Formats: sequence, structure tokens, C-alpha cells
Amino acid sequence: MTVRAARLLRRLSCAICWLTLSGAALGAQAQNQLFQRALDLENASRYREAVAAWRSVIASGATAQGILGLERVFTQLGQEDSVLPPLDSALALHPADRALRGAQLRLLRSMGRESEARTAFDIWRRILSRDVAPYHDYASQLLQEGHTAAADTVLQQATTALGSVQGLTIEIAQLRAALGLWGQAAIAWREAMAAELYIESAAIYSLMPAPVAARDSVRGVLAKLPMSAPRKRTLGALELGWGAPRNAWRVLSTLTVADSAYDSWNEFAQDAERAGAWLVARDAFVAMHKQRPNASIALRAAQASINGGDAAAALPLLASAREMLQPFAIRTQVLPLQLRALSQLGRGAEAEALLATSADVEAGARKSYARLVAWAWIRGGEIERARAALAGANGDDEDEVTAWLALYDGNLAKARPGLRRPVEITAEAVTVMTFLGRTQADSSRTAGRAFLALVRGDSAQASADLERAADELPDAAPFLLALAARVHVARHQDPAAIVLWERIVTHFAAAPEAAESDLEWARALIRAKNNSGAIERLEHLLLTYPQSALLPQARRELETLRTRAAEQ
Repeated sequence: MTVRAARLLRRLSCAICWLTLSGAALGAQAQNQLFQRALDLENASRYREAVAAWRSVIASGATAQGILGLERVFTQLGQEDSVLPPLDSALALHPADRALRGAQLRLLRSMGRESEARTAFDIWRRILSRDVAPYHDYASQLLQEGHTAAADTVLQQATTALGSVQGLTIEIAQLRAALGLWGQAAIAWREAMAAELYIESAAIYSLMPAPVAARDSVRGVLAKLPMSAPRKRTLGALELGWGAPRNAWRVLSTLTVADSAYDSWNEFAQDAERAGAWLVARDAFVAMHKQRPNASIALRAAQASINGGDAAAALPLLASAREMLQPFAIRTQVLPLQLRALSQLGRGAEAEALLATSADVEAGARKSYARLVAWAWIRGGEIERARAALAGANGDDEDEVTAWLALYDGNLAKARPGLRRPVEITAEAVTVMTFLGRTQADSSRTAGRAFLALVRGDSAQASADLERAADELPDAAPFLLALAARVHVARHQDPAAIVLWERIVTHFAAAPEAAESDLEWARALIRAKNNSGAIERLEHLLLTYPQSALLPQARRELETLRTRAAEQ
């Protein structure tokens, strides 16, 4: 071969290679265009046209993508059986394709052709004898539909055929949870989290239904040291969902920067806020603020602290936010929270001074703030100074704070209009609204003193006045006695509370508070280790008040007591 001929041959070879590569690139481009067109038609619900488009995708060589597209479209049309002919043709050409085998199993089962689905599964596992895929797909489908026994059989077959359950840990975890084997389910999820990323949500969903009696076993498994970040996040979410937010934060607070702690704390804090676990949310926001100082986070922490009743802890957080904000933000964001905190703490002088030194406060806002100052004086026991603070807010007979002051004066008639629609539906407001609805009396200085003592935190005076008010107001007597009993319980004075509950049950058996008194009486006896007396009270509740909303609680507690008695 001459040099010239050799050069010509090399050029021809290069040209052929270029044309081949160009053709492949153009083919891939055309295939992508076909795929995109089919997907656009499907998303536009133009299903008939989409069927033809997905057939074109199959013809272009993208068999699995086309079959899956047809599966979706024909499912929307309610014609799943129309997928089987092209699917069978595709399997004849690609018998070991996992996507096609999975689609076949799904389609046959969705059409109720269980025996054919089982045959398809057996063929799949024979073709791929060492592959976990057929067991994984079949067991997952069975579990999703609640067929736990069938799923268990498939997983046992996997163990026998493969000699291992590696790759099936999630299905095993789901199966154990479905069977109520909570401790074993937690172990399986712990192993799965060590092997798989981003399955925390699945673990939480699976373990959340664990009953109270099984939760300690789940906790013990997930809390086994050393704890990984996924396990911490999972256990934290479970504790929050189980109504134990403090336990949740105890776990999550140990996350580190390497564990993306800030993001996890932020998500938890928002979940805790939604659950009303304000002080735990506050602690999470405080941890975030320490890691990355931020005025808005400090404000959220302060807000949560106030909402949770710990106003004292809010003040330093507000001082921290104040240092990072401009005057306008201080006036509109920090000042309202500072006044709310001082109001809760009963620090009227400080609240009044803070408002006096705050310039450029709009008239409407100043009126609202004056009410907070008035509440600060009320909680500090300074009723006249509260009245003076409220005068600066142009209070009238319909004003809520004016109504509260009327209540504390014993003027029930004047209190009623202003307390019909309180701005904040607090437990305190609900209690007073219920009281005013239970009595027709226009005045009671004793009841007014009792509610003032409650807001001041003087529980001894409050309980004494509530009992006296019950004698003055027979129509509200059971309500006032029950409230006095709750105050005694809060002071750990169960014997004094029992006297009042007995009085309610004996003399006001038809009152709504009678069933509640029986239940609380039983709980006090349980605290005193008098289980036989508690059983008697619970049985009395069940027999005497069969329509009470408290019956489910009473039944649960009675069953627990009887079980303990049987075990002794």
C-alpha cells in the first residue's frame, strides 16, 4: 500500500467514525424529543395522543421508558390490560429487564390477576436467581396493600434463595411494624438507616403507630449508642408525635454541625410550634441563635417563650434581637413582645416606663399597648393603677380589659359584654366565660376576689374565695367547687380536693362537673396508692354517667387498675 493510499484510508476511517458518532448523537436527540413530546401530552391529559407518542418512544429503542409511559396513560384511561400486549413483546426481547418485570407484576396485580402475578414473579426470580429485585418489588406491593402474611412468605423465600436479606431491610422493617412486632421493627429500621440514606420519613411513618406500651422498646433500640444523626432525627420526630416534645429535644439537641444540626433544629422548632410545644420550640430556636446569631430567630424564640408562659426567659432574647435591629424594627417587632413579657410578669412600672420612652408609636398601637400595661398592673395586684393605665387607652364599657376589671370588682353584669369575644382565647378567658354563662347573678365581690387572686397567682386565697362564692351563687356552685378543687390539686393538696369532689358528686349529681369529679377523685386515689378506692370511683362514673365524654378515659384507667390487681 502506498503512503498516499494509507493516508486516504485513514481519512475515510475518520469520516466513517464521525458519521457514526454524529448519527448516534442525532438518534439520541431524536429519542429525547420523542420522550419529551409523549410526556407533554401525558401531562396535558391528552391521553389518546400520548399512547401513540409512547409507542413511538418504544419504536425508537427506549423500550422500558415507553412501556412505563403506556402503563401510566392506560391506567388513567382505566385500560390497564391494553399495556400487556406491548409489554409481553418487550419482555420477549428483554426478559431480564427489571423495569419491565416490575411493570408486569404491578399490572397483573392491579387487575386482580393474582395467580398470573405469582407466575410472573416465579419466572422473574428464576431468570434473575441471585437478584433481590423480584422479592423487593413483590413484597413492597403486598405490604402497601396490607397483605402482611403474603409479604412474609415472599421475604422468607428471599432468605432461602439468597441466603441473606440484604437489600430487603426496609421491607422487613415495614412487615414487623405491620405485625405489631415493634421492637423488632425498630431494630430493622435501625439497620436500614445504617445502609440507606433518606429513609427517615419512612421509618417515622412506620413506627409512629406503636402503642404506648411498646414505645419504650422502640426508644431503647433507636437510642442504642452510638447514635447516628438519622436515628436521632427519627427518634426526635417520634417523641414529638407521641406527645413527648421534651424527650424529642433532649435527643435532637445532641446533633452537631456535621449532622446539619441547624436545619434539623429549624424543622423541629416549626413542628413543635404547630404542636403547641412552645418551650421546646423556644429551646430549639435558642440553640439555632447560638450557632448563627440572627435577630429573627431570637424574636421567634422570645415569642415561643412568651406563648409557653416563660416570659422571664424572653427578655434577654429580646435584648439580643434589639442589638441587631434598626429603630423601626425595634418599635414594630421588639417593643410589642417586651410589653407582653412584662405584662405576663406583672411588672407594671417597667412596662409603663418602656411605653413612655418609646417614641413614634402610632395611636392605635399605643392604645393596644396601654392594655398590656394595664394587665401588668393587674397581675401585680395594682387594680387602681391598671384602671389609670386603661384610661389612657380610652377604654369603654365594651372594652375587654374594662370587662376584666369589672369582673375583679365583682360587677358581673358589666363584665359580660366585654368578655363575649375575647381577643385571646386563653384557658383563663374560657374559665371566666364559662363561669359568667353558668350564673344569672349580676354581682359577686367574692367571685371577683377569687378570679383576681388566680391572676395574681395567690392560689390559697383563690381556692378559699371560690368555695365561699359557691355558697353565694348556687347556680354556678359545682363549677366553682370544681375550679377550687383543681387549684388544690395544683398545690398538691389532694385531700382538700377530694372533699370538694365528694360534695359535687353528692349534692350536684346532675351537673357537668360530677363525672369529672368522679374521674379526678379516682386519679387522686391512684396517686395515694388506694387502687381499690379508685376502682370504686371509676365504676361509679361508668354506671352513673353512661353518656359522659369521659367514659373512654375512665374505661382505660379502670382496665389498667384491674390488670395490675390481677398481676399482684
